[in-house]
Amino acid sequence: MPKKKLHSTAPRPGNAVSDEILDLMILPPSQMVVSLPENASSLRNLVFSKHYGNGCDVVTYAVQMTMDRMARACTESGGTTLSAATISCYYSQGAAAFLPFCATMASAVGRQLRLDDIDRQFIDHFLSYLRQSSVSLSSQKSRFTNAKSVLVAMGQSGWITKDIFPRNPFPSSNRFMKGQTALSELERRSVLKALKTDMRAIIKGSGSLTSNELAVCLLAIAARTGINPTPALELLVDCLQPHPIKAERYMLVSFKRRGNATNIQSLRRADDIESMVSALPDVARIIDLVRERNAKPRQSSKYPDWLFVYESRSGASTGKKSRLTQGSLAIGIKLFISRHQIFDAEGNPLKLNIMRLRKTFENRLFTLSGQDPFLTAKLGGHTPKVSNNHYLEAPEGAEKDWRLMGEIRTEQLLSHGKVTSLPTQNTPIARCRDTLNGEYAPGNGKHCQKFLACFRCRSFVVTGDDLHRIFSLYWMLISIRQKMGGSAWKRVYGHIIRIIDQEITPQFSSELVSIQRQQAKINPHPFWRDTAWLDGTA
Repeated sequence: MPKKKLHSTAPRPGNAVSDEILDLMILPPSQMVVSLPENASSLRNLVFSKHYGNGCDVVTYAVQMTMDRMARACTESGGTTLSAATISCYYSQGAAAFLPFCATMASAVGRQLRLDDIDRQFIDHFLSYLRQSSVSLSSQKSRFTNAKSVLVAMGQSGWITKDIFPRNPFPSSNRFMKGQTALSELERRSVLKALKTDMRAIIKGSGSLTSNELAVCLLAIAARTGINPTPALELLVDCLQPHPIKAERYMLVSFKRRGNATNIQSLRRADDIESMVSALPDVARIIDLVRERNAKPRQSSKYPDWLFVYESRSGASTGKKSRLTQGSLAIGIKLFISRHQIFDAEGNPLKLNIMRLRKTFENRLFTLSGQDPFLTAKLGGHTPKVSNNHYLEAPEGAEKDWRLMGEIRTEQLLSHGKVTSLPTQNTPIARCRDTLNGEYAPGNGKHCQKFLACFRCRSFVVTGDDLHRIFSLYWMLISIRQKMGGSAWKRVYGHIIRIIDQEITPQFSSELVSIQRQQAKINPHPFWRDTAWLDGTA
């Protein structure tokens, strides 16, 4: 490719004297590759040669130098500034979309693009270019976000104008994006059964583990801990540390780069080796297995501190010592699914990855904790808001259960009238035909205390005299919505509000409903004045 001599343009308004200098004297440069340090992704070299000679060499060189600076900072800081995996996304998602657009713009204006061409109007054209592409909205947003990260860094260096981005170019995009979903109960059991089978074979074997066997081990660890994908791939050989209090437990230590925080989980170590054959081994045993079986290839590799290191046994890379990456993990998972013939509800091969296992793990915690969003978020290692928005899902069958309850209750109201003549007992919500032997009663001679379960109980009875209590509960649930978080509140209590609004109140006169609703808001029933009563009433 012929060399071009392009002098830098005049400084733009607002440029500081300390702006970093971008040498544009000879383009394209002799070096057109940015090398990344070792990371969990499969991308090691960012190649820019294909973007030169398209009428946007100055912009391409600025992007290359920006990413080169990011890569050097990543190496010097050990990945605490930006991880190499993040930089690879900037290249594969951001630069790979932005630079071809620049080539298109250069062709349209009939000249070489300059850095001062990149302004707000240029960004608007880029957004239009993305929207006209055939990719999904989530992909459009991802490409723009990654490209923006590079352009922001260029602006900080003084190479382009700052503050050229629209505030919210993809409004309400989260409503249309579907992230990874948790596995269904049937899928979860199928995966665990397959993992159990493979782990038995691995334990009975000998010698170092292959990349596919390491992938199975990593899946088993993720299924039991809910660990994030990148920290899982980057576990160190000393990730297990003695528990400070309990001798039979160990601490699993992993590092999440984005949060620049260390995550610690307490694990129980099983001493009975026989149980490893009859049941899925616990995490501590799996980590011990990987550390011991692959000690030899690990020590002779460039990665003596990393846990998931293996020796290639086929192809041109035979004998090469490598780390498990996202690419090799994906291959191992695909073979795992194919080997055990695991399918989803539609009969297609199950799409499995570490993030789906993480979300499955957290939803399982939510169920086992009695649907406590705060405890679930704490155990998941993030805030309740993050848990509500990105992890928790409505339990399977929840809508079916509540719909069935509503139909039965409605039929009872229609057949017996608004005030039933059958003997009933008052409850904090309404009335019950049998508090000792009802559907959700403990059956030990004690009265039922699961008052929120009344809404799905066959013994539930509502009369006009009960509306004050029902609306007292109604307003209490409304009052805790903000504190609890919208998603979790809707998941736990949203059905109750819907049933009261749509199935109970239409059975009574609008005047009576209005009076009782307002009275309950001003002067609620004593039982529903303190949210502490909600504990144990579900």
